[in-house]
Amino acid sequence: MQLYLRTLTPLHVGDGSQLHSFDYVLHGGRFYRVSQQQFERFLKQVDTGDPEMKNAVAFADWAHDMATKIESVETDRRNAGRQGGRDYNQELSRLRGEYNLLAFSKTIRQENRFLEFLRNKENKVRSLPLLMEGGRPKQEIRGFQRDADGRAYLPGSSVKGCIRTALLYHYLTEHADYQPIHERLSKEVAKIKADKEDAERRRIRFSVEKYRKSFGETIEYEAFFAGMITERSQARPGEAQDDLMRCLLVSDTALPEDGLGVENIDLYLVKKLPKGQGNQAQRQPQSPAVEALMPGQVLAVNLGFNLDLLLQLHRAAPGDDGIKVGKERHFIGWRKRAKWLFNLDATDFDSVPPGVRPADPRYDALVDKAFAHILGCIQRFSDAQAAAYDIWQKNYCRPDHKGANDARNVESGARSVAAAGLRLHLGFATGFEGMTEVLYLLAEHKRLFSDIMELFGIGDSPSAWKNRRPGETYRANPDQFPKSRRLISRSGVTLPLGWLVQVDAGATAIAGQVTTVAEIPVLQPSAPATPAYLRGTL
Repeated sequence: MQLYLRTLTPLHVGDGSQLHSFDYVLHGGRFYRVSQQQFERFLKQVDTGDPEMKNAVAFADWAHDMATKIESVETDRRNAGRQGGRDYNQELSRLRGEYNLLAFSKTIRQENRFLEFLRNKENKVRSLPLLMEGGRPKQEIRGFQRDADGRAYLPGSSVKGCIRTALLYHYLTEHADYQPIHERLSKEVAKIKADKEDAERRRIRFSVEKYRKSFGETIEYEAFFAGMITERSQARPGEAQDDLMRCLLVSDTALPEDGLGVENIDLYLVKKLPKGQGNQAQRQPQSPAVEALMPGQVLAVNLGFNLDLLLQLHRAAPGDDGIKVGKERHFIGWRKRAKWLFNLDATDFDSVPPGVRPADPRYDALVDKAFAHILGCIQRFSDAQAAAYDIWQKNYCRPDHKGANDARNVESGARSVAAAGLRLHLGFATGFEGMTEVLYLLAEHKRLFSDIMELFGIGDSPSAWKNRRPGETYRANPDQFPKSRRLISRSGVTLPLGWLVQVDAGATAIAGQVTTVAEIPVLQPSAPATPAYLRGTL
């Protein structure tokens, strides 16, 4: 199946990089991503005929000199503390502004030649438009996910993670019983608190962070993982080979380079106003700029479904107590999970006789039924996310006379999310609603979620401890959570990140782009994947 998606708002899936000033050039409203090899090639061109490579040597000396000056000012600032009238921040800002490849090209009087080098398509320097107000990023720039050849792509894992969270939301809201979920979470909270008290008695260091990643995993196991019993008759949940999400396959999707741009991100932090005037989201311009896929771009994401695994399980085990693999037992309880996740049951599996190939209409009918269920779960989850964003925008983005809140821009950007049809929300700045089950917890377990927030410091300001009295601790307010958002800042509009909407096959990009879906390839691995065989046979 191909899922056709159009970006409603900018999308950023980062590769973890924070670009140094030597990694790019900003000029004429464009962002040029320059590799070390490309700049070396430029220096060789300007040094053609010079055996001493004077410009290359000059660059090495200039870079060392600038780095030394910056380090010296940073050292002076640390040593001076609050004393002295010297403006260290201004000095650092000036030096860092001069510490880039274009500035060096001016020192050797080769600025125009360097700009020609950047614009020459034969040199393969990546060029993106600067889309932010003022035409310059405020902080460092973060790169988009790219392959070994420098091509931007949307990872299949990002799309699958979005789908997985939606299916978990469906399980919790439609199939899970309230009491067992509440008891499991309560036990985990109690266990962490007991460990903390024990550490305090023994006067040893305690960190709650080591519990963060594993918190609530038993609920995920219940939703996705069939059970396993070892050869020693021990239950072992969470084994990867028993995860039924193995049935869903999602490809990486290459992105059109002319559909990318560089955007500024601001943090909108809700602060309490004086004199009981309520709360207001105020713009904090310290977040990074990012390479992002622009609104209006159309992507074709390939989805696959491994129905064969479920059919083999159905034929190998009439009941739901799993199958034996050597002395172990796997896939215990897989049938109820197949119903939760894919809306497929024994009657469906019986409709496909042994020997039927994937091209058979009966086989296709089951795959289509599974995808229809999955897409329905995605739509309900994204609708809930969009509703939460709308509430946040209306509650906290009110204009004021000081101009601390560009509420009209935020409201204008919110309308872009209110699209009809199937939407997905993924990538950077998806927020708590998109990456966790906070919407379910707020609706069904609000008091317990308050304890979880306080336990992990969720929603607490990093600097709030400065204003607390001795013995005073953070008190969570789940009614005002989440309070902060990361939004794209443009002239006249402020946009949330990562919203896409399903479109028909053959849809083309808009906003001046001419790329068609047929021109967007799906990335293929350089070599076929090889399976990892476990003990025994299925």
